[in-house]
Amino acid sequence: MYLKPKCHVVDLGMIEYQKSLDLQKKIVKKVIDGEVSDTLITCQHPHVITLSRLAKKENILVSCEELKKLGVGICWTDRGGDVTYHGPGQIVLYPIFNLKEDKKDLHIFLRNLEEVVIRALRNNFGLNAYRKSGLTGVWVGPYKVASIGIGVSHWVTYHGLSLNVRTDKKFYNLIKPCGLPDVKIASINDFFDDDVSLETVRLMLLKSIQDIFECHLN
Repeated sequence: MYLKPKCHVVDLGMIEYQKSLDLQKKIVKKVIDGEVSDTLITCQHPHVITLSRLAKKENILVSCEELKKLGVGICWTDRGGDVTYHGPGQIVLYPIFNLKEDKKDLHIFLRNLEEVVIRALRNNFGLNAYRKSGLTGVWVGPYKVASIGIGVSHWVTYHGLSLNVRTDKKFYNLIKPCGLPDVKIASINDFFDDDVSLETVRLMLLKSIQDIFECHLN
């Protein structure tokens, strides 16, 4: 586990993807320079498809014109992974954590991010959330519910994870999620009759972050 005694939480609400990325990079620089402590951003994004550094454009299955008609933006970005979708009803966490004083192990960091979601879903909902060997993300049964992709600069992380709470899954038909063939997508609300609120899940994830990274959120 990484020891992060203090972490500042910033809830941006609904924000354009590019604006959130610009803010992340500003905070990353301040963390690198020692001006601010580790920071955790929580937010949602309007409909957008993002492509990683190594993503294949053919993993977007419709034309740019069709995406525009649907009100879905496209952003190339500098995280890991492939192509993914962000939109309303999905909680996004961007941990901007300085790993210099830790083990500098991105593999452990990714597994810890998965554990944040797994523990939140198991402890609060009794869902059998798990990770798949050789893949990044979190599944419940045959369904992928969370995607993870990070960037790192001078051992300070950015980008992060997204968890579907009540996401309109039809937008996933526009892409080959994470470049994986025949991946099935689900939201937390798909497993329950009663509606699960985004704020409830956001607070559960914050508690899980605090426990797993042994940090104090403020």
